[in-house]
Amino acid sequence: MASLTRRAFDGLLRALTLIGGAALVLMMLHVTLDVVLKNLLGQPIQGTIEISSYYYMVAIVMLPLAFVERNDEQISVDLVFNRLPIALRKVALALACLVTASVLSVMTYRTGLDAMRAFRVGEVVMGAREVVVWPARLMLPVGFGLATLATLLRIVLLVRGDEIVDAHAPKDVA
Repeated sequence: MASLTRRAFDGLLRALTLIGGAALVLMMLHVTLDVVLKNLLGQPIQGTIEISSYYYMVAIVMLPLAFVERNDEQISVDLVFNRLPIALRKVALALACLVTASVLSVMTYRTGLDAMRAFRVGEVVMGAREVVVWPARLMLPVGFGLATLATLLRIVLLVRGDEIVDAHAPKDVA
C-alpha cells in the first residue's frame, strides 16, 4: 500500500511539473503573440502582464516545487556534507529536512490564509484591464503543501534506509 501511495504521489508531482512546463510554453506564446500584435497591428493583448505575473510565473515556480524537493534537485552546496561519514550525513540530511518541512509548513499555512482571503473578496488586479487573480493564489499553498509532504517523505525514506545520502558525493570520498 505504501508503495502504491508513493507512486501515486510521485505521479501527481510529475503531472504538476508538466503543467508548470506547459505554463512556461503558454507564457512564451502569449507574450510573443502580444508583441507581434502590438507591433504589427497596434493591438496588444490586454492583461498580458497581469496574466503572466499572477498565473504563468506562479505556476512555473510553485507547481514543480514538490517534484524538485522529492528528487533532491534543489540547488545545494555540499562542501562539508560530502566529506562527512555516511551516518553523519543521514543525521544532517534528516535535520535539514525537518527544518525545511517546518518552514514549508509555515509557508503553506500563511499562503493558505492569503488564498482564502483572496477567494472571499474575489481578488482582482487592475492593469490594462481587470484580471481575476484569486484562483492563482491557490497555487502557493498547494505548491508549499506538496513540497512539505515531499520533504517529510524524504525523511521517512531516510529513516527506512531507502534514501541515498551519497548519490552526489565524489567517488574518492565516503
